[in-house]
Amino acid sequence: MEKKRHALRKLLEAVEKELLHKPDKKTLDRLSLLAGFQDWDSFQETLHGDLGGETIYGGHHSDKDNKEKN
Repeated sequence: MEKKRHALRKLLEAVEKELLHKPDKKTLDRLSLLAGFQDWDSFQETLHGDLGGETIYGGHHSDKDNKEKN
């Protein structure tokens, strides 16, 4: 019985480690919403892409950017 308990504990530890290591898409989408993005893909594109924040800000420039252009 002790061997089965030990094996089950090891299995549960492996499952918990995998769950903590790699969240599912739904979890990533929800975390992205908290950060102000539509979904995980929008967050990744803004972080790693060349949009320069246009995904989250809709392409609007700040007042500082407008003053620099004038």
